[in-house]
Amino acid sequence: MSTQREVGKTDPNQHPRMTKKTKKSIFKHKHMLPYWLILPTLLLIGLLTIVPLGYSIYVSFQDFDTFGNPAGFTGSNYADVLTSGTYWNSMGITFAYTFGVVAIEMFLGLVLALLVSKDSKVMGYLRWVLIIPMMVSPLVVGIIFRLMLNADMGIANYMLSAIGLPEINFLGTSLNAFLSIMLVDIWQWTPMCFLIILAGLQSLPQDPYEAARLDGASKLQVLRDITLPLLKPIIVVALVIRTMDALRMFDQVFVLTQGGPGRATEVISFLMYRVAMRFSDFGYAAAGLFILLVFTILLSYIMVRTLNRNQKEGGV
Repeated sequence: MSTQREVGKTDPNQHPRMTKKTKKSIFKHKHMLPYWLILPTLLLIGLLTIVPLGYSIYVSFQDFDTFGNPAGFTGSNYADVLTSGTYWNSMGITFAYTFGVVAIEMFLGLVLALLVSKDSKVMGYLRWVLIIPMMVSPLVVGIIFRLMLNADMGIANYMLSAIGLPEINFLGTSLNAFLSIMLVDIWQWTPMCFLIILAGLQSLPQDPYEAARLDGASKLQVLRDITLPLLKPIIVVALVIRTMDALRMFDQVFVLTQGGPGRATEVISFLMYRVAMRFSDFGYAAAGLFILLVFTILLSYIMVRTLNRNQKEGGV
């Protein structure tokens, strides 16, 4: 009789042999299921990023002989980089290039986004046309512009002479070569800034615009007091992405100028490529690139920190 009462008190949905320990283990298994599902992705990320990064750090503390074979541990690579005048000359070129192209690309991207932000069929087609340069491989873009800017047979000088202007040696002088690689970068990567800012424009709330319209605010006032403050986080995102990308620029210098004439366009990435591939000094090259990585992280942190401080002060 007592056995029947005990059976009658049990949950009909519970298996008679299921104990509290079994229930607890099943709960833990369900709780860990999301982590098991993302484990393959984490392993892939680790193999593709963390492992090469760790190996690069190891290489940066190694000395290499003339044939590129490891010759033992050394701690002098970072000191050699930091005391190298050639490295700091390339660092200055890299930062000057980055500041110039990013500033122009952000301005042009904002202007283009404001011009085509209206919803219409014509504007839709124009948006597709504007992002075409971004879809082309940087190496292909470099080859095309090298043919166009050729001093003897390039179409750029042909067009200049056709309208009575003097021909320009685009890649033969220091200033012209530096401005030429800037021009190529601006042509290709302004669409990225345009696309990010356009997405931000289309996601802005419309209530402030309706209130400004009722108050009779001009377009300039709306842009200055509503659009730009609301777009500030989006602009900083585009700024950080483009800054990090421009600091590691390599393709266009490799195709267009090979760092020349002289060292006028020898950015950090190309300098480290030359050191590693032509002189087999992989440790020095890895150390130089890690120092650039530290500068990139610090610069990105400062930009994001400045944005957060301005938002707290302005209440945005």
